[in-house]
Amino acid sequence: MSGKYIVDYTEKAKDGTLKHIVGREKERRRIMHILLRDTKNNPMLLGTTGIGKTSIVEGFAECLYKGNVPPKLKGHHLVSVDIASMMIDSKTQAEYEDHLKTAFQEIQEAAGKMILFINDLGFLAKTPNGNPEIPKFLKPKVLDGGIKCVVEAELNAFKQYIEQDPDLMSCLQTMYVEEPNPQETTDIISDFAKHLEQKYEIKISDEIVKSCVTMSGRYVKSRLFPEKAIDLLDEAATGLMMDLDEGKTTDRELHLQQVANIISLWTGIPMDKVDAEDKQRLIDLENFLGRRVIGQPEAISVISGAVRRMKSGLQDPNRPLGTFLFIGTTGVGKTELAKALSEFMFDDETALLRLDMSEYMEKSSVQRMLGPPPGTPGFEKGGVLTEAVRLRPYQVVLFDELEKAHSDILNLMLQLLDEGRLTDGKGLTVDFKNTVVIMTSNLGANLPRYQRMEFLRKNLRPEFLARIDDIIPFHGLAEENLLAIVDIHLNKFVKRAKAVNVKAELTLEARKWFADEVFIAKNGVREIKRLIQHHIENPLSVLMMYDKVGPDDLVKIIRPKDKKGVEIVVLKPGEQDKELDEAVTIEKKMDDGVDDRPPPPPTFKLNSDGDENSDLPAWKRAQMEAQNAQSSIPAENPAVKKIKMPVIKAFKSTLGKGLGGLKIPTLSQIGQPKTETQSNEDVPNVQENVPDLPPSVGGEPKA
Repeated sequence: MSGKYIVDYTEKAKDGTLKHIVGREKERRRIMHILLRDTKNNPMLLGTTGIGKTSIVEGFAECLYKGNVPPKLKGHHLVSVDIASMMIDSKTQAEYEDHLKTAFQEIQEAAGKMILFINDLGFLAKTPNGNPEIPKFLKPKVLDGGIKCVVEAELNAFKQYIEQDPDLMSCLQTMYVEEPNPQETTDIISDFAKHLEQKYEIKISDEIVKSCVTMSGRYVKSRLFPEKAIDLLDEAATGLMMDLDEGKTTDRELHLQQVANIISLWTGIPMDKVDAEDKQRLIDLENFLGRRVIGQPEAISVISGAVRRMKSGLQDPNRPLGTFLFIGTTGVGKTELAKALSEFMFDDETALLRLDMSEYMEKSSVQRMLGPPPGTPGFEKGGVLTEAVRLRPYQVVLFDELEKAHSDILNLMLQLLDEGRLTDGKGLTVDFKNTVVIMTSNLGANLPRYQRMEFLRKNLRPEFLARIDDIIPFHGLAEENLLAIVDIHLNKFVKRAKAVNVKAELTLEARKWFADEVFIAKNGVREIKRLIQHHIENPLSVLMMYDKVGPDDLVKIIRPKDKKGVEIVVLKPGEQDKELDEAVTIEKKMDDGVDDRPPPPPTFKLNSDGDENSDLPAWKRAQMEAQNAQSSIPAENPAVKKIKMPVIKAFKSTLGKGLGGLKIPTLSQIGQPKTETQSNEDVPNVQENVPDLPPSVGGEPKA
């Protein structure tokens, strides 16, 4: 029935070359309804890519073939024009225009029995990438009713090209195509699963079909149903077929883990976290985080509880996985905990989007975060925040130094923290429901706990604080934690040296010296990196430049007796067992063949009875015991006692009346038993009637 350049979709449905469409009965019936109208009888399907507009039209073509249409539509054909073949066959512009005229004339002469399917707005309106000749021939025929058409278009393109043309708006009836719900999507892809079973000779259970819908809906937020569920099932089935062909498996049934692998490829989520979490790994989360973040048991406990709550599925699905505000001074482990959490959740420390809020202090910085509006430079690149999360929806988002951000940024974050979404400069909704949002600040870091919240309320809006899951304080690092933290960074140096064929080793006393220097500096953990660079890496690099270090040599960092700091000693193969003269002879070699994160100190034994110093490292306990043994003051007594001053009665005036200067006992006298030679003037005996002082106030009292 059709000409050379006319493609008949109804004949394709008859031949079985169109995929069978399940569901969407409401949309198909709506197309038939509009086509039967007397005016504006050209339906235009509007919706986002992947929502199923083309599938609905193909389903309508199948209805025409089977006759499941009203009587007035029976015998009609849905056709399209093959412009590509037409251009290839045309040698000149005039010949191409003749082919266009012939094709459109044939459709018009079919007396309404041909319905033109248009999936490119360039057929009706002049677009930058469209062919200007096609609207010139087709538009008049559509306007005068000579050709009926079914049009599909993106909403933005419709607003830009069609809505601005009153003539086209007078003959087109818009119908918005909504995303199907999960149940409708399951019905749609169930039939597609049967097609894949026949094509690849595999078995796909109903549970796998439901899992494809559930997992694509949960993890693939940037796309819409039913396309993402269909693509997931199609790719998983194709992967199974390839494994069968290559002999990697003989099981012809599609399993959930194979679907999970595809989700992992799409989103970057480790595949062992898609199907089911390792329960034991979650139980030991405190220890995992504690191996990297030392001395912050409260922060680790709160974060661990939140992660277990997330993974159990008890969290609100309409909010981010977790929102936390870390309060603490610099160098206490706030950013390190964010990195450790990223490594645990995504097996990738780099799955961390870090935004330094000191770069967003101006009002215009909101556009940087969301992306500039249309027509401005950089519009196509998107926003720093929204584009990164849109491309990688599973990651930890860190807003560093929150108090420095402009107030408009904080207002913007209200929607992010509450509803888990933002709208970027392009008008696209970016989903944050699969992110962990961490904010750091030093607001009130040095205040007591009972004053901190009041201080935060004065500097941050109450509605902002109310949307945060937990406000986690970070304490200053104790001296006993510093050696473990220093070991983490020194082991990293040892591994870097090993990568360039340099064997390095640090003695225990050298490591303790670094810990003492960091404690004295009061500058947090960041001081460690500067000390390592200055005392180890710089002098060692000079030795390497002068070829003083060979691949078989041992670079030993010690703490010499007669010098301050540490010293680098290069030992030849025959000298490596020699004992070096150190400030303290206790040595312990570092083992660089194991995990570079030392086990955490037992700081999680809260409210436990026993020795209060049991959580300290062995070297610290030995040092304290030695100090207590040399001291004459018992270990259980505090160094300074509170002095109870006597209550002064009948003190009426400070000008000539009252007591003289009280003699406060010295520290050496505190806690000592009173002897007979000790004067009673140490604590004066105050009576009811206090004698008057002489005119020289402040002198000794009268005898």
